[in-house]
Amino acid sequence: MFRHLYQNPPAAIAFAEGNKVSDEELKEALKHFEQFYEEIFVELSDFGELLELWVVDNLGDHLIGNVYAKFADEESASKAYNSLSGKYYHSNLVDEEYCPLMNIKDGRCKKFAEGFCMRGAMCNFLHFKPVDKKLIQSLKDEMYEKHPEYKNRINNFNKKKIRKHEHTSSESSLERYDGFTRKRIIQRWNDEYRSEKRIEDKRKKLAQNKIDLAILEKKLMKNYEEDYNKMTQRKRKIEIKKEYDSDDEETISNQDN
Repeated sequence: MFRHLYQNPPAAIAFAEGNKVSDEELKEALKHFEQFYEEIFVELSDFGELLELWVVDNLGDHLIGNVYAKFADEESASKAYNSLSGKYYHSNLVDEEYCPLMNIKDGRCKKFAEGFCMRGAMCNFLHFKPVDKKLIQSLKDEMYEKHPEYKNRINNFNKKKIRKHEHTSSESSLERYDGFTRKRIIQRWNDEYRSEKRIEDKRKKLAQNKIDLAILEKKLMKNYEEDYNKMTQRKRKIEIKKEYDSDDEETISNQDN
């Protein structure tokens, strides 16, 4: 899950709130969303086979702009998670975490899916933005063309599916756990990641402090050398002036004699 990744244009927010929006503004908002959807789909599909991608239409503070991605396997999800950590998307830091739901549709608002939700955009259940099926299919076709190895994974999966008992006994799959256990496991993953990230941030900060200290030390040495050179030049000028004054006094004394 990517928190607040999609930045809704004003027209989309107004429409979700039930306000009147012109057809032209709606077309621009739809174009903006489809460009975002395509860009994110292509980016994420490079980390592994992307099965589904959803963007929520809710306007609640904890849901607005959230993006949910479902990969074919946990390894791909982990790869995307680690690769995008600390990255920026259009000047916004990517805020990501594992989602405890095995099927994200379990969290959707059934009333909204049926056509109308009384709570509107402030509903606490997920309202997914509609995506053209042709766009989704074209993106998937492009993904499989770019990554033919994903199709091999599908074939291997179908073969394994025949051996059902072997497949379901896999210890790497979360599907064999109940919902509560899955949430605890994923929560532990998130906690471990945050802990590792804090340690990594401290290491980066310490390394940056060392660099800043070295730069400061170099700057101080440069200032010291400049001050020393200035002082040496000033001292030399004083000595030259004294020599000159001494020569003048000697010349005057000789003239008097």
